[in-house]
Amino acid sequence: MKPHYFDQGQADPDDFMLKACINQGYVPPTCLLNGAIVLAEVNAARVPCAGCEAPREKCHGSPRSLNAQS
Repeated sequence: MKPHYFDQGQADPDDFMLKACINQGYVPPTCLLNGAIVLAEVNAARVPCAGCEAPREKCHGSPRSLNAQS
């Protein structure tokens, strides 16, 4: 399992966890994180985009937070 799809430019179409998180509005439809990571962040009450290193010009996510824990 890949932790992200940054190099691919689009998410794996079979990543059902990511699709569920997109449908619930946790991340934008262009998110490039693996769904398991997004879901773990959501379950930990963190904003998935806040600590993500994805290039925003590709994923169109919200800005990285200065307070994100890495």
